[in-house]
Amino acid sequence: MTISPPRTDFSRVVPEPPELLIKEAQRASRKRRLRRGAFALGILLVLSIVASTISLYPRSAPPSSTEIVSHGYPYAPGSPILALKLSRLEMLTARSGVGVAPIVTYSGRLIRGYLVRTKDAGATWNVSGTLPRGFYPWTTAFENSREGYVTGPTGAIFTDNGGRTWSSVALKYSPLSISIDRENVWVEAENYCPSIPSEPKVPKCGTYLESFRLGSLTPSSTFWVPSDQPVVTQVGAASGYAVGSGNFAGTVYYTSNSGATWRIVDTPCDRHQISGDSVMSSSELLTYCELGSPGKPGPTVIYATSNGGATWKKVNNVPGVGLEAGAGSTGRFLWEFNGEAKLFESGDYGVNWREVPTVRFGANAIVATYGLHEAWHVVTGRGIYRTLNGKTWKLLK
Repeated sequence: MTISPPRTDFSRVVPEPPELLIKEAQRASRKRRLRRGAFALGILLVLSIVASTISLYPRSAPPSSTEIVSHGYPYAPGSPILALKLSRLEMLTARSGVGVAPIVTYSGRLIRGYLVRTKDAGATWNVSGTLPRGFYPWTTAFENSREGYVTGPTGAIFTDNGGRTWSSVALKYSPLSISIDRENVWVEAENYCPSIPSEPKVPKCGTYLESFRLGSLTPSSTFWVPSDQPVVTQVGAASGYAVGSGNFAGTVYYTSNSGATWRIVDTPCDRHQISGDSVMSSSELLTYCELGSPGKPGPTVIYATSNGGATWKKVNNVPGVGLEAGAGSTGRFLWEFNGEAKLFESGDYGVNWREVPTVRFGANAIVATYGLHEAWHVVTGRGIYRTLNGKTWKLLK
């Protein structure tokens, strides 16, 4: 689901109805399951914000500048901000977390982005810092509420004081995703070019893993990933998985040295497409395999391993075709948005599933998790859906 993010003029994005967002997400999922394009994600995000903003104001005319101010803008550090303003969040503990809130006009033009934080599991949020002018936030990776990184269409920035000041990160390529584990930062980035250059001194096209220590503004290493725009999940200081979709066939790779070398992990999904995955640790992994063939759709089956892929066991069929999957730290509680943008959850490692009709599909299908059974799903303009017990969901506005 990822494609390389060109420089996009977010000020000219045209609003579209929310149902078109769902169709676009479904279409992207079916064509490029594991490509979480920062660009595609950003476009969907902006469109969702625009649609949500329109729903909050009268449709007869755009809101005036006084209307924007009356809804809280500009936000000073420490001031409260509604949960429905967020576009992404990241939980650092079961109670505390950070998020980003891009404030846009009626037409979708970015006014300013903010870094926000919560201390009550997402029930309330306060502004902790203002992002640089013109910087549209996509994803975050924070070690604590003060130190962390934010990526956007123009690169990545770092703060060590909760967003009061920012420094630019000198990434070599365009960021797709970012993560942090024990002060070790990974950035999945894309070197986009129409074809692989023949000159040996020219870097390969495709996906790279850039790594560095917390606080650094320059990557200490940059290694090519042997898969086209995979989903990269960090599970240790230097270890992680890349679940790829080269040629639309599911391939799983593992690294223990921050991408310097990769080994293929044999899975039951060989020669089939992987529509989702849930990684709990370096040894515990779930894959969602589409076992059909060209022209003959088959079931999507979940397979599990507890020994890093040495052996696998079939768990059960998964409802529909996954857009995105989330898992608690033990893998007992699982959440999945299927191809119809409906949320399903399991409380028994994926053996049984039930639909959660009260949760609405947002601009992306990402379900953030923390702990055994806590999960959050952001729908910009509507609020944050949250469960703290893996069963009951509540909409936080």
